[in-house]
Amino acid sequence: MKEDFLGTFLGNPARGKLLRVFVFEQTQAFTAAKAAKRAGVSLKAAHKELKGLEQIGIIKKKIEKAGRKSSKKKPEKVEAGWILNLDFKHVRALSAFVHEVSPGRYADIVGVLKNSGRLTAVIISGCFMGDPTRPADLIIVADNMNEGRLEAALGVLERLFGREIRYSAFSTLEFRYRLTIEDRLIRDTLDYPHQVLLDKARLL
Repeated sequence: MKEDFLGTFLGNPARGKLLRVFVFEQTQAFTAAKAAKRAGVSLKAAHKELKGLEQIGIIKKKIEKAGRKSSKKKPEKVEAGWILNLDFKHVRALSAFVHEVSPGRYADIVGVLKNSGRLTAVIISGCFMGDPTRPADLIIVADNMNEGRLEAALGVLERLFGREIRYSAFSTLEFRYRLTIEDRLIRDTLDYPHQVLLDKARLL
């Protein structure tokens, strides 16, 4: 894979990965454990870098209740989480920069997915294009797909890009049929900003 420019630029790969998590998931709060898992860094590194990002003002604390109170049970414990500080004066510029320097500008996606099956087409949309209202972020067309390897590959991509990836996977035959009937999910992807990373069978 190509170098993670954001981590190199910041002089700290862990901080770059965590920053990407919050920028790509702007409305979601993360505990240190969840942020560490999503970013693919150690819990110790996450605690250190979250403190630093909070001191700068990029993220802020958000208290999350782990459960509801009950008259018969003790109150559930409260967990401290963090969320992107949308009032941070440079948040727009920072968000644009982080998106711009995403690893490899998506060139690594096909490489990560290649062991999942015989790839025919790969399309990115949704959050990758800055539009979370689209039904999928990633459409994968492949034959002889191995679900276990696909899930593992998606886990790698989620750590790489710091976000949950919503995806749909089809065989070449099924995808060709869905194109023919103008399936809503396919149309809601192809009729809006998207990028075709692979099209071996010239389906698109």
